[in-house]
Formats: sequence, structure tokens, C-alpha cells
Amino acid sequence: MVELSFGLLVLLGCVFALKPIVSKTDRPNFRYIPVATLLFGAMIFLVLAIGVGGKMGIAYGVMSIAYFIACFGAYMYVHTRTS
Repeated sequence: MVELSFGLLVLLGCVFALKPIVSKTDRPNFRYIPVATLLFGAMIFLVLAIGVGGKMGIAYGVMSIAYFIACFGAYMYVHTRTS
């Protein structure tokens, strides 16, 4: 259960840090650091969901889906702001 609360804090931190990173960064590659972090977290929770199973596996799967959705939204935000 501690992993899920820590994962939620990382998810919220990446989402809230996205706007300042995009607005203050001149280098285009650095804008995608929160997107890469969210994608990495989604993969970790997906592997945990497959490996654990049961009720915790379902919780990990839901967290993985939340990370994938946030990753897609962050990518679209960065793409629309930079173009």
C-alpha cells in the first residue's frame, strides 16, 4: 500500500511540475522529462500488476492506467505548447 501512495505522489508531482518545466526550458529535449518519468512509472506498475495478481494486482493495474493516461496528457500538453 505504501507503493501506491508513493506512486500517487510521484504522479501528482510530475503533473504539477510539467507547466513550469515547459515554460522555462529552452532545450526541447528537457521538456519531455516528466513524460518519460510517467511512462517509466506506468511500466513499473504494469509489471507489478502482472506479477502480483489478486487485489493488489488490480490496484497496481489501476495505477498503471492512471500513469498511462497522465503520460498521454503530458505528451499532448508539451506538444501543443511547443508547436
